[in-house]
Amino acid sequence: MEEQFLCVARGSGEHWEGLCLDLDLAVQGHSFDEVRVLMSEAVSTYIEDASAENEHARSQLLARRAPFHIRLAWAFSFFRTALFGRKLDRDSPVWLPITCHA
Repeated sequence: MEEQFLCVARGSGEHWEGLCLDLDLAVQGHSFDEVRVLMSEAVSTYIEDASAENEHARSQLLARRAPFHIRLAWAFSFFRTALFGRKLDRDSPVWLPITCHA
């Protein structure tokens, strides 16, 4: 069974940051590709570790989401980018869907 998680990435100065909004996980790297790989590994490891827990803990861990205000800020950032176009700098957000084989 495959499940897809909503993750986002954004370049910031010399580094890129990524956040999985569905599991509230964050990574940082030097490039988009590095963040994509690190996020994929973080999601897979998190799902694997959560699956090893008892049912109550597992359901809590897998239901964890980024706080609403964080999700709202990213949604606004995507809306602004869609409305005004992508900036020339690396600060524009990028969708980063991560698929995990559960």
